[in-house]
Amino acid sequence: MPIFRYEAINSAGRVVSGTHPAEIMQEVENWLQKGGLSPVNIQVLSEQQSAGIRSTDLAAPSPTLSERLFGITLEDKILFCRQLATLLAAGVSIIEAFAILTLQVSNPILRDIILSMTAEVESGASLSDAVSRQPKAFNVLFFNIVKVGEETGSLDKAFAYLASLYENEKAIKERIKSATRYPKIVLFALTGAIFFLMAFVVPKFAKLFSAAKVQLPLATRILMGASTFIADNTLGIIGAALVLFIAYRLALGSREFVLFRDRLLLRVPVFGPLATKIYMARFCRVFSVLTSSGINIIKTLQLSANALENLVLFRMVEEITAEVEEGVNLHEAMAKHHAIPPMVPQMIAVGEQSGKLDEMMEKVADYYDLESDYTIKNLSTLIEPMLLLVLGTIVGLIALAIFTPMWDMLQVVRGGN
Repeated sequence: MPIFRYEAINSAGRVVSGTHPAEIMQEVENWLQKGGLSPVNIQVLSEQQSAGIRSTDLAAPSPTLSERLFGITLEDKILFCRQLATLLAAGVSIIEAFAILTLQVSNPILRDIILSMTAEVESGASLSDAVSRQPKAFNVLFFNIVKVGEETGSLDKAFAYLASLYENEKAIKERIKSATRYPKIVLFALTGAIFFLMAFVVPKFAKLFSAAKVQLPLATRILMGASTFIADNTLGIIGAALVLFIAYRLALGSREFVLFRDRLLLRVPVFGPLATKIYMARFCRVFSVLTSSGINIIKTLQLSANALENLVLFRMVEEITAEVEEGVNLHEAMAKHHAIPPMVPQMIAVGEQSGKLDEMMEKVADYYDLESDYTIKNLSTLIEPMLLLVLGTIVGLIALAIFTPMWDMLQVVRGGN
């Protein structure tokens, strides 16, 4: 069979090239167009060129430093799920869809994963089984949504939903990043100013006070001691910070530590309530999708719990699931847990009575999406008072520690005259 070399433009406007075996050129054009590529140039290769391509694979580009550090990004997952949903909805088989995606995916790590899943599906494994063997790339929720899509015969809708889920997550992260940009700049500048004062300014004042032999106030002695400690133990402080970071990463392997951390995060002012709203919106959205797919409520609760990345909330849903299995109504089981906002069980009660639980959960998800968006927009306003309080306190203490003994020295000089 002849081999054709092609150049085409993908959905991002980039030129991609490669080879494809076909009987005639029209087959290559159809194959490219089906994959969302616009053909620019197609040429049949000579027998010698074709033999060289068959004997040796074209070297795949190696991952960049950024790709090695961050792996598969949210943008990669969004594009992957959105394109796969489009291809499957158009009637393309999963094997052919994967073959097309390998041409368009720019991340070499994701391309290798797609090739690996292709080989597994070709050998007889289900798509969900292939996904489950890639835990670093796809989490439990991703696997469960794909599995539901397989069982209900709607894989295209499953990947479309996953794309929407990732798009929403990306939008939330971008809004939080934008809203906290100013506080981050202030904190960075404050940290730099304090370091400069402690490393360069305070030691000079310390020499001045030492030469004057005046009785220093407690605040000044504490400041001098802190400055001396930082100057004498800079490497030790950096080493301790590194050890703490490594210890934290290792502690994440302990379920009890993660439970303690997640419980603490939910109690942080401003950010704790915001996290609860985001998790509730995600939980209710997944619950609505699964319920409308005809999955029973127990299985839906178990799968929806995977949308909660907070272990405290995850365990709470596990307890609710156990109560529902014993015959307790869902809204009654949820009302027992104070971490769940009261509106959720109230809306669920209406949904249970009307037989439209999926619609009610969708409305609850919409409500908490709006609430989250409103909170994020006002995040900077909510943080500013606390930031100004911390900033004023630190600056005030440093000024008090430095200028109080200077005032005493001035009084001594005046008294001497």
